[in-house]
Amino acid sequence: MKKIVPLLIATAMIFSGCGSTKNTSNENTKTSQAPQEIYIFAGKVQADNSVNLMTKLPAKVAEVKVDVGNKVNAGDPIIVLDTQDIQAQVNQAQAAVETAQAGLDKVKTGSRPEQIASTEALLQGAQKAYELAQTAYDRQKELYDGGFVSKQDLEKLEGPVASAKSQYESVQHQLEQLKNGATSQDVNAAAAAVKQAQAAVETAKANLNYGTIASPISGTVTAKNINVGEMAITGQNLVTIVNSEQLHVDGYVPSDLVTQLKVGQPVMVKVSDVSDKKFQGEISVIDPQIDARNKQVLVKVTLKDGNDALKPGMFAEIGLNK
Repeated sequence: MKKIVPLLIATAMIFSGCGSTKNTSNENTKTSQAPQEIYIFAGKVQADNSVNLMTKLPAKVAEVKVDVGNKVNAGDPIIVLDTQDIQAQVNQAQAAVETAQAGLDKVKTGSRPEQIASTEALLQGAQKAYELAQTAYDRQKELYDGGFVSKQDLEKLEGPVASAKSQYESVQHQLEQLKNGATSQDVNAAAAAVKQAQAAVETAKANLNYGTIASPISGTVTAKNINVGEMAITGQNLVTIVNSEQLHVDGYVPSDLVTQLKVGQPVMVKVSDVSDKKFQGEISVIDPQIDARNKQVLVKVTLKDGNDALKPGMFAEIGLNK
């Protein structure tokens, strides 16, 4: 078997309990054989299940319901965003549907003086909705210019602006149809406008649902990186939640020693921050590729028995029985 460097020999001796300094020939023989029995490699305790909560909607934070150390259950609301602007978009989109539907009905039934007057009023409403959508976009543009939101986030509001503009132009066209008389093509166009407006409502409602960020898992809050009043940006890790019920250890092994390992192999795990207790583990994953950074192979060890004192991030030593 390959020789182990002195530092690993010393660690192996500690792990296997060989701390005696007696000078008998038997003790010397046992000490020299210790590295032949156990090879030690290092790793870190990790949780099998953890999540970083992020927002799909750039907005100010209205409420943060947790702090570091709090226990949460799956489905619990963690962060509530200010969705006043989004609610306004929903209302505008619903109004656009009503406008489009009214336009379709009028195209089908033909025009009367009162219909023309009514459509003129609808045109004013569509114009206002368009102006509101443009205002929301301009506000987002200011955030983008200030570096608070990404270009992708800015582009998300281009759709509502385009939709509101389209509705405005559609009502304009409907008014012209009422005055000039509608064709079958006009009817089809009005029906398409209704569908487009309905799609805009669904999009706005979906964005509104993003206003509450819930935890998908049960666990403990280990990090909170956002506070009330701050801007939540897409891609930002707002809150980290870790479920420590099932833990494992990730360690790196020199590539020339990987041949001594196999999936399912029992191991011993020692975490000095906890106690001298040795935890039972089993090799569950051996990365088929060598890490290009350290020329070593990642090995995952699943812990068979747990301890409430074990925490993700703790340093661990793994002993391989030979």
